[in-house]
This record gives sequence, structure tokens and C-alpha cells, in this order.
Amino acid sequence: MSQLDDAAKRFIGPLRLNDGFDQLALDELCRQIDRFGHRWRTSEVIPKSAALILSELYPAISACADLYSGDERRRMIEAAVRVGERVAYALDPRGEPGT
Repeated sequence: MSQLDDAAKRFIGPLRLNDGFDQLALDELCRQIDRFGHRWRTSEVIPKSAALILSELYPAISACADLYSGDERRRMIEAAVRVGERVAYALDPRGEPGT
């Protein structure tokens, strides 16, 4: 679980500090969601620590978008949607893979 938490912090931390958008960190976060999601799609339960991390991703990224303007703000909103879709797919065996 620490890999998912670390990936979330590496992407969201700089956003909160107004340090800008890191595409590589976003890609790693999505990889970690997909990796864990592969196991979770067929599981009846997931760890509470994972649920907490996943539940905070979309709102945290969306809130950070308000710190920015223009293209960076648009990229963050798109990132929030991308992450949200991946989380939904990770938890729903009938879901569709994100982009």
C-alpha cells in the first residue's frame, strides 16, 4: 500500500505547494491504481488504508486546480477525471478501463 500512498503524495504534494503539474508523477499514480486495482476488482474487500487514499484523490486534485489558471488548471481537472475513472475501474469488476 505504501507504493500507492507514495505515488499519491508525489503527485499531489507539489500541486498543493503550487509547484506545478508533474506528468510523470501522475502516470506513476495511475500505474499504482491500476496495479492494485487488478487485484481489487475480484476481491470482496480492500484495505481501509487503500480506501482512504482512493477516496481523497479526486477531491484533492480538484481542489488544487483552484490554485492554478489556464492550461495548468485544465490539465489538473483532466488529471482528476483520469484518476477518478481509474479508481472506479479498480473497484468495479464491470467498469471500463480509463485512458
